[in-house]
Amino acid sequence: MKLTSLLRSAALIGVLSVLSLLLFQTVQAQTAQAEKEKVLYNFCGIDFCNDGQGPIGPLVDVGGTFYGATGSGGGGCSNGPCGTVFGLSPAPSGGCETGTNTGNGWCEFVLYNFCSYAECIDGSQPTGNVSYFGAKLNRPGNFYGTTYYGGSTNSGTVFEIFSKPILSGCPSGSNTSGGFCEKLLYSFCSYNLGQPCSDGLHPGGNLVEDSAGDLYGVVVGEGGNGVAGVFELSPDQQGGYDEELIYADDFIQIGLAMDSEGNLYGTDLDSNLGRANVFKIVPSQGYLRTNIHTFSGSQGFPTGVTVDGSGNLYGATYTGGSKNLGTVWKLTPVTTGEKAGTYTKKILHTFTTEKGGEYPETGVTLDSSGNIYGTAIGGNTDCPGGCGTLFELAADGDTYKYKLLWSFNGTDGAQPSLPILTSSGTLYGVTASGGTNNSGTMFELTP
Repeated sequence: MKLTSLLRSAALIGVLSVLSLLLFQTVQAQTAQAEKEKVLYNFCGIDFCNDGQGPIGPLVDVGGTFYGATGSGGGGCSNGPCGTVFGLSPAPSGGCETGTNTGNGWCEFVLYNFCSYAECIDGSQPTGNVSYFGAKLNRPGNFYGTTYYGGSTNSGTVFEIFSKPILSGCPSGSNTSGGFCEKLLYSFCSYNLGQPCSDGLHPGGNLVEDSAGDLYGVVVGEGGNGVAGVFELSPDQQGGYDEELIYADDFIQIGLAMDSEGNLYGTDLDSNLGRANVFKIVPSQGYLRTNIHTFSGSQGFPTGVTVDGSGNLYGATYTGGSKNLGTVWKLTPVTTGEKAGTYTKKILHTFTTEKGGEYPETGVTLDSSGNIYGTAIGGNTDCPGGCGTLFELAADGDTYKYKLLWSFNGTDGAQPSLPILTSSGTLYGVTASGGTNNSGTMFELTP
């Protein structure tokens, strides 16, 4: 054999060896990734999306069963995006029960289908997650949330969902769907005190509850007119609720947080003026409202607030930072000196690349060690506009180290919502789109 042929053969063997090694490493990486993240359920997996479509996070964990809402789909949905409240639980050894929907080792069941009654009087289209309040209300352990539309004037509702009593059935004045009952606690735009819908219009986002059982949430309004802001629902003596718009704000953003003293925190945005505020409301002082910090347009606009046990506030900005791809921030209260009562801001992370994620939209969550978890809706261009990422900022004293936990590719979901962290250290969450049916997924990830 000629020398040139031997050299070609040796080179070919070398190339094949390198390719084999790269293929082996790729398979190893994919296997490690597959073991790290798991899709538990693909929504719209049955006819007409009766199991729900477009899940909304974060989920709520009740004894290992996870509950949430979908913005559309459901068995009551015949003429628009009606939505559901759903649950997902691990499949028993004998498989999922009749009437539930099978996932990847999990069973999905629908607690309630919205728009099951004429003109969607029971509510339509949830735009926020459900909350689970354990012991402070008249019926502890039930689920509470909001719908953007529906109710007596199609302006949105606050609802409660609870198990259907076996013997008596759903109580009078409530609505039934399957094995659960739905009761409307309030329909917005129900009265007029000198201006349209002065009690609020179109609620969205989460609800929070104080020690007295009062519920607080946000109405985003429709074109101003004093119908947006923060509302309070207070239990009355007859088992119902009284509603009050405690703070009117035409630029309010969805989402509230509450500290251990019952103070409320949220954000508003005035894009016309190029600024956004993080605010605080003190119910014990006549709902006194103060601005904690103002972000300019170049700093980005905050997308949510989380508060820890020490009164520190955390969140993300959708844009801002050196590449205008978003940041994660912390506001620390000043307790002594001339600046006592104010807050200092620190940027904990700046997003700079598509690979690491872009445009964090859903705020952040904390664990007991001070580590921060969040999602970005951009990143990984397998999806138009990006599929999204899941990240961690690991706390090390006063500093944080960024870690990309997962990059979604569309097949396993896209546009993730804020995940929750269980006591075992596992993250559970949903994606609004992507998955087998491009209607969203529920996923599990072990950091």
